[in-house]
Amino acid sequence: MPAHQHGIPSPTKQAQSPSLSQSNQLEARTTSLEIKIAALETQIEETKAKLDDAAAKLKNPDPHQTVSNHIKLLRQYNDIRDIGTSLMGVIANNRQVPMKRVYQDFHVDEKD
Repeated sequence: MPAHQHGIPSPTKQAQSPSLSQSNQLEARTTSLEIKIAALETQIEETKAKLDDAAAKLKNPDPHQTVSNHIKLLRQYNDIRDIGTSLMGVIANNRQVPMKRVYQDFHVDEKD
């Protein structure tokens, strides 16, 4: 049964095709989006270039090797710090002063 027999209005020709004003709005919106897309594509290319530059400056671009190297350096730092703390303890014992005083004498923060 046709839609108009059930009380439902049939679509008019005007509702089926956009008006000139709507067409202009759609065209303007499309143009605006195309401009934004072009700007974003340019930004992507610039970001890729920056990434390539940064990667070229890395001493070792392999992240696993970099992490292993940092761990090795941290272990060396901790060993040196422990030796320094032990030496400060020996100095404190020889002077018969608290460790805090030795740290102050050597201008070392207790957190260091």
